[in-house]
Amino acid sequence: MPRVIANKPQPLDPVSSKELEQLQQTFGEHLRAMRHDRLITIEQLAELAGLHPNYVGSVERGERNLSLFNIWRLASGLDVSVAQLVEALPKRVVKRARKPS
Repeated sequence: MPRVIANKPQPLDPVSSKELEQLQQTFGEHLRAMRHDRLITIEQLAELAGLHPNYVGSVERGERNLSLFNIWRLASGLDVSVAQLVEALPKRVVKRARKPS
């Protein structure tokens, strides 16, 4: 089995890649909706969260796989909990292997 380097991102299989794409899209749409509900601009949210406006825009478009730290910063900028920010994410469906009888 090949050695995995911890700090280097590993390539995703096609199914996982599709899941990631959908997850990023859903998160971005929810972030945009929460921002619109609060009537603030991308620039205002970016300033409140300590992030660049281009970065926030790319998150909203589903182009970024952001870190837990940046999710926490965005939640703080929106004045919500991290749980509220990620509540729209779908539950992952995993096929379980059958236990031998």
